[in-house]
Order: sequence, then C-alpha cells, then structure tokens
Amino acid sequence: MTMAGHDRSGLRRVRVYGVLIALLGIMMFPFYAMFSSTFKPESEIFSAPATLVPSDPSISAYLDVWTQTDVVLWIANSFVISLGTVVLTLLLAIPAAYSCARNDFVGKRTFLLAVLVVQMFAPVVLIVGLFDVITQFGLFNTYLAVIIPAAAFTLPFNIWMLYGYFKTVPVALEESARIDGASQLQVLTKIVLPLTKPALVASITYTFLYAWNRLLFVLTFLTDSGKYNIPRGVFSMVGALQTDWRMMLTVSVIGIIPLLILFAFLEQYIVAGMTAGAVKE
Repeated sequence: MTMAGHDRSGLRRVRVYGVLIALLGIMMFPFYAMFSSTFKPESEIFSAPATLVPSDPSISAYLDVWTQTDVVLWIANSFVISLGTVVLTLLLAIPAAYSCARNDFVGKRTFLLAVLVVQMFAPVVLIVGLFDVITQFGLFNTYLAVIIPAAAFTLPFNIWMLYGYFKTVPVALEESARIDGASQLQVLTKIVLPLTKPALVASITYTFLYAWNRLLFVLTFLTDSGKYNIPRGVFSMVGALQTDWRMMLTVSVIGIIPLLILFAFLEQYIVAGMTAGAVKE
C-alpha cells in the first residue's frame, strides 16, 4: 500500500473514532448530569443556566442517603429479585432451547413462534390478570410475586438466543461423550453449556438487568416496604407536596454501581467463553 493509501486509511479511522466518541459522549451525558447533580446543592440543580460542574461540590447527599433511607435494604432486595429471576429463567430456558435445537417434533416452529409472541406483550397490558393469578396462589407480597412474572417476560428472549447457540454446537461432540458413557445431563452440563458460555453470560446479563429495573411488578405485588427494590425505593421518595431530587439522584447513582461492578466481572467470562467455544465441526 502506498503512503497516500496509508494516509487515507488513517484519516478514515480517525473520522470513525471521532464519530464513535461523539455518540458515546451524547449517550453518557445524562448519566454525567445525574452523577454531577449529586454533588450540588438543590438550588444549583435547578439553576438557570445549568452548571456542568458543581460550583461547591459536597458529598453530604451520600452521607444523608445512608442515614435517612433504606438504600442498603433496597439493594439487597434488588439482588434477591434479580438473582431469583436469573435462576428461574435459566432453569426453564436451557431445557426448552436445547430440546428445540436437538429434536424435530410436531409443532416445533409453532411453539417457537408462540414463545416469540409473548415477548410482544407489554407487562402493563397483563398486570390485572397477573394480579389475579398472584393473589389466587397466595404469592402476594412475596418475592416470588415479582420473580415469576419477570422470568416469564425474559424467557422468550432467552429461549430464542440459547436455541441459536445450541444449534452451533457440533452434534459429534455430544455423540462422542455418550459413547464414553456420559448421561444426557452430563452432556448438557459438561459439553454444551461450556461451549455456549457467551450466550449464557448474555442471558444472565439481560435477565439480571431486566429484573433489577422492574418497578411495575414491585409496585403492584409488594406492599411491604421491607421488600422494596431500588426503583421502588426511589419511587417512594416522591412526595405529595415536595420531592428531594438530590436524594433521589443519589440513590439512583448508588443503584447503578452494583450493575457496573457486575458487568466488569462478567466481561472476563465473555472473553473466556468466546475462546472456549471456538470449535468447528
């Protein structure tokens, strides 16, 4: 390649990175505005023109949150609901997706399409029916009242994604394991699942994030303030006559931190799963 070709290639790369950085800045600006507002007094939050950098930064909002709210309890409840949803979803999605990927049965295509249709319904459309079911089974005001509906709405996406990944696993590997005496459960847990680790990590991430941010289910099915999650806790801070927006923004920032830590942890497994699953038939 000539020097002119190198120059054009370098200039094109600079333009692409410049556009990506600009888009990233636009997407991250609301998070920066929320984060910076937690260090401002309330009068500065609503000042005009708005200030991008706090004029007199203070961490008093974070100290007040720990002493005046139940943010630790809300975070713990969010973990309970999110982890419960992940476990229930994977317990149902993995067998369903694997069965569809490895077996041809009557109505298979109809089943997959029916599962996909469920994803099209908004939870608010079904909330009245869900409320009746939850109360009839005696689950009202329990964690399962939130976990089960959340798992139901994340199940279609997970079935379809795992179904596609399971189809890429060579059948010859499973047959070799069966010849060596492995049971079907061992084939699934020791052969198939390790090779589809990227899909499992994506499923866990999507499901965890979906359950972590659920407000509608918690607002409808939980009345005990001791079971509130982060979104419900933030919502409870809205007053009839006055709202402390600085405290609400602070709780929201604290609620995002566990997700950032989780994604930083899972990123290592995504890379490891991609290399472990690099198998061709």
